[in-house]
Amino acid sequence: MVKKYDKEDPFEMKAMEIPGGNIIQQAQVMAEEYRDMGMPQDELKKIFSDPFYGGLYVVYTQLGVDAVESIINQVYEDLHLLNGQES
Repeated sequence: MVKKYDKEDPFEMKAMEIPGGNIIQQAQVMAEEYRDMGMPQDELKKIFSDPFYGGLYVVYTQLGVDAVESIINQVYEDLHLLNGQES
């Protein structure tokens, strides 16, 4: 099912750039959201490089693969530390 775009729809996702924002911090927050939804680490790495996921893809193109992997690794490492598990 495909619905027509309605600019007044409060649930319609809209990507927007925040001038002066910290792209690394934004990437960490996005990665934490996907992690908290139960996405496996290797799958999250794949979707950062997928243009379908606009916000993640911007991070991937601006920071590069190594930076994205570092952010994702840190986010998942933080989870292990919070749970009292060793990474």
